[in-house]
Amino acid sequence: MHLLYGIGKVRRRLMLLIGLIGTTTSLLLIGVFSNVLEGSAALPYVVLSLTVTFLAFMQGAVAPVTWLMLAEIFPLQLRGLGMGISVSCLWITNFFIGLSFPVLLETIGLSTTFFVFTAMGLLSIAFVKKYLPETKGRTLEELEHYFRTYDDQGDQADLNQVTVQTKQV
Repeated sequence: MHLLYGIGKVRRRLMLLIGLIGTTTSLLLIGVFSNVLEGSAALPYVVLSLTVTFLAFMQGAVAPVTWLMLAEIFPLQLRGLGMGISVSCLWITNFFIGLSFPVLLETIGLSTTFFVFTAMGLLSIAFVKKYLPETKGRTLEELEHYFRTYDDQGDQADLNQVTVQTKQV
């Protein structure tokens, strides 16, 4: 219940970025420490601790904000279809990550596998910074207008301008 209270108080985009930075950092550190501590008795404990840290950021920030923002970014007429396609894509992606992880582990090793996932995390952070607007405090109509009129600049100032325009109408 406290998490739902927090989502209403904290900016969603910021919370997602903090979560992605936390998960990506955890993956990077697993890759680094699996090289540095290779063969050490401490390695399993370090990897376990970093895995728990990854899960804390994922379940505490990334997952809840993802589900909330998915519900906010689709126009009302397409929300059901958009959510259905998005959820399908999320599950298919999860399937392929689960399928490829043991293969990558066997072929390229522990640290390189986590460096690959770190690279994907960095791409996610860049995507969120460039394309995802802040949705807290915005009406669904304002968000729909923003996505319909999005141009290549894609900065937050555009959404603030949309907010002013939709309130004048």
